[in-house]
Amino acid sequence: MELRPITPTRLQVKGWARVGPAGAHTLRRGAWYPVVRISSSNIVVLDVNRHNVPVDRRFLEIRYHPPERWTIVRCEPRVVEKLGRTFPLTYAVCPSCRHRQGIEARALEMTCDRCHTKAVMGWDELS
Repeated sequence: MELRPITPTRLQVKGWARVGPAGAHTLRRGAWYPVVRISSSNIVVLDVNRHNVPVDRRFLEIRYHPPERWTIVRCEPRVVEKLGRTFPLTYAVCPSCRHRQGIEARALEMTCDRCHTKAVMGWDELS
C-alpha cells in the first residue's frame, strides 16, 4: 500500500466581512476579513491574521466576493496629544493587504505603498 503525503488544504473562504463604525469588537474598521464560518447563532468566524475571531453578525457587512476597491474610513477628529492639535483620522484600507494609507484629496484610484496593488477608491461606501 502506497502512502501519499498529506498536503494542507487551502481555507475555503465563505465570503468577506468588515465591521461597521460601532460594536463590541476589536477589528479595524474598513478592513475586509475572510469569513471562515457562519453559524446559526448569528456568530461569524473571521480569519484575522490566521486566527479565528468570532464576531456578532449584527456588526458586520458581508459580501461573497473579495474586495476590489479601497475602503475609505472617516473617523471623528481627535486630538493627537503628541502634536497638540486636532488631527482628522481619514484613511484608506487596501483591498488586497489591508494596509492603512493616507488619502490624496478625492483621488479616483491609488497604489498601495505596501503591496503595490492599484485599485479604485470606494468613495460611495464610506466606512
